[in-house]
Amino acid sequence: MKLSDRRREALELSELVDKALNTRDIMAISKVITLIEEDPSKLREYFGRLFTGNPSCFVIGITGAPGVGKSSLINHMVKVLRRKGFSVAIVAVDPSSPYSGGSFLGNRVRVRTLDENTFFRSMSTPPEESLPWKAVLAMEFLCTVGFDYVLIEHPGAGQVNVKIMNLVDAVVVVLQPLTGDDIQVLKAGIMEIGDIYVINKCDLPQADLFAMQLRLALEDVKRNGWIPPIVKTNGINGDGIERLVDAINEFLNYAKNTGLLDIRRRRRREIETVEIAKTLLKELYDHYLSVPEARHVL
Repeated sequence: MKLSDRRREALELSELVDKALNTRDIMAISKVITLIEEDPSKLREYFGRLFTGNPSCFVIGITGAPGVGKSSLINHMVKVLRRKGFSVAIVAVDPSSPYSGGSFLGNRVRVRTLDENTFFRSMSTPPEESLPWKAVLAMEFLCTVGFDYVLIEHPGAGQVNVKIMNLVDAVVVVLQPLTGDDIQVLKAGIMEIGDIYVINKCDLPQADLFAMQLRLALEDVKRNGWIPPIVKTNGINGDGIERLVDAINEFLNYAKNTGLLDIRRRRRREIETVEIAKTLLKELYDHYLSVPEARHVL
């Protein structure tokens, strides 16, 4: 690449970053996230600006087995948050096919509550990862941009992966009756990660029985004194969503007052720092391997 081409590319990248951060332009934000996904090393000199975070932005992880209605809940949650005047970004993490590499679920189709103060991005994850670290960088970038809430739709499979608890401010575990979730809840360890538990599709038979079983299982569960509430919702008509949003905000206020929020955010920053260091180290390693003499040493 010619020097003039490199300078032009660098100037375009600088303008793109400025536009995303200063004007919250949706197209610019999308392009920056594409770079985060495809080649974050191109953004290396901007890491200090892109991933500073924002103390007033709250990251909510919404996790649960496929088919429990996470996308429908998010759709209604966005409506409630927008009515309250908050801006919202959604990062939907879809498991990708091990054959095609494509995303299985297509969340973009299901989340319809989008306006100029909402942003949606779907990111695929390989089967061996539950939450790709590039999605974590994307959510940190969206906080830096200035969204009030960033919602992470996290794939669960049978038993919910616990990694998400180290990467968000609050964890919402979504369950539904008549799917064996009552057994999974008691044996999969998710009693340890949920700050709020949601029984979705509460119009289904045995929803009340499941709620009672879950409440009994949570009787002795406390985190810094917080007792996780159980919220019954209906993702079709939106019943219970206001209560869910209130429960999330009650937990966030509690976490702020007890210092739990600071602990979680510090842990997240540590993980992000390690992953960025890995990326930069891999870049140096790949450059080293491009030198013929290096291959002989190895």
